Amino acid sequence: MNKIIPFYQIISCFFFALLGLQIKLQLEESSIEDIVFYRSLFGTLILFFFIIFRKDNIKNVFKTKNFNIHLTRSIFGILAMFFGYKSLIYLSLAQASTIGFTKVFFTCIISSIIFMEKLKISILFSIILGFLGIFLITNPDQINSKLGLYMSLFSALCVSGGIISISYLSKKDKTLTILLYHSILSTIIFFTIFNNKIDITLSEVTIKYILLTFTALAGQFFNTESYKNDKTQKVVILSYSRIIFSTILGFLFFNDKVSLINIFGIFIVILTTFVVQKK
Repeated sequence: MNKIIPFYQIISCFFFALLGLQIKLQLEESSIEDIVFYRSLFGTLILFFFIIFRKDNIKNVFKTKNFNIHLTRSIFGILAMFFGYKSLIYLSLAQASTIGFTKVFFTCIISSIIFMEKLKISILFSIILGFLGIFLITNPDQINSKLGLYMSLFSALCVSGGIISISYLSKKDKTLTILLYHSILSTIIFFTIFNNKIDITLSEVTIKYILLTFTALAGQFFNTESYKNDKTQKVVILSYSRIIFSTILGFLFFNDKVSLINIFGIFIVILTTFVVQKK
């Protein structure tokens, strides 16, 4: 079972790539503030219904000795969502995902300091090789929005903070506890800051927000599970696979061009994730 769990990260990447597609499509009729808020609010409601359906003891679900870490993770999550989703206005799906993968570099460095995980030469080489694959996939020279670039980079830094928090919490608390605290705290914090920009008249977009939320929760679930029994550095490199899903979805839904160079880059990313997991 432990050999399968790290690959939960790849399943997570599929759902997060799908989430990026849903958000980019939703941006045509909704604001970033609405998307982030309702994604958190509906996430809270869905999780509560799930707890009631399973007849879990609500006190046990809320039981934690790491509230400060949950709060920190939620702050990182809000910033990552807001600026990451915002960057999709200026960048293609593949470009935004690619720039966001600087999180791998940030995460490996930070985890080596906080968790005392030794940054092996093989891991460092895999990071560099993965970046090469990403470079070939997305043609960074075609990025013409510096604002989108900066937003995506800042989002990636916040994602790294969230990953470190999740990696710690996944070994201390239940996955359901982690998801519930994140949804509740994100809803409260985001509404407090942006309540004057949130449209409370949902109407016909409600179902789209709900579907988007289910995708996000699925991605979060497999993401959290993937860090339970393995090193942070090792698991986070598997998240390179998200760029493959984003590239395919961008090609299918937005007619993003895919060249032989792009395909070669995808091959490098696949090879990188395979080699790291094999080791």
